[in-house]
Amino acid sequence: MAISPHAFQQLILMLEKLMPLSSVVKVMLIDMVFEEVSKKGTRILNQREIQKRLWFIFDGSAREFKEDKNAEVQEQTLWFSFNGDLLYTIPGFFSETAAPSSIELLEDSHLIYMNVEDYLRLEKEMDFLFKKIRDHYDAVRQEYQRNRLHLSGKQKYLQLFKAHPSLFNNAKMKDIAYFLGISPNSLSRFRKDN
Repeated sequence: MAISPHAFQQLILMLEKLMPLSSVVKVMLIDMVFEEVSKKGTRILNQREIQKRLWFIFDGSAREFKEDKNAEVQEQTLWFSFNGDLLYTIPGFFSETAAPSSIELLEDSHLIYMNVEDYLRLEKEMDFLFKKIRDHYDAVRQEYQRNRLHLSGKQKYLQLFKAHPSLFNNAKMKDIAYFLGISPNSLSRFRKDN
């Protein structure tokens, strides 16, 4: 469905945190973004699928996970996304290659999306912005990797809980534990201590 003025304004505010947008770009963008509401548990992207949409979470949350039927943990949660985040896999959307992971909604979610064809038309006008978006999310993921290596299990739990307490009502504890790099028993103990 066409995007509402309020949802479009929220998208623009998020993008302008990275760089100012000209009025020409905003006019182009308004015809290229759409809204959808999807239910908890919906997989908006499957592993090995070519990602045809770039999503922005207006309201909701999602997890990115890799499936490996031969591993002890068959669904390995790689990332969580929340209100104001863009949803895409690395590699995947920007390189138009098969997604290395799946994306599943953790709750009923209100999403804004852009189709890949529109992204490719807009990319020439907004190449610098898209580079900034990729750099921003790369930096966030690198910080997560550093924290995963250097913080204690309890510190990782507390950091995630402080930033996103509602995640603990929406995601499975085994998925959070895998994401943090701790055992489900440790996560349970940290939650009891808190």
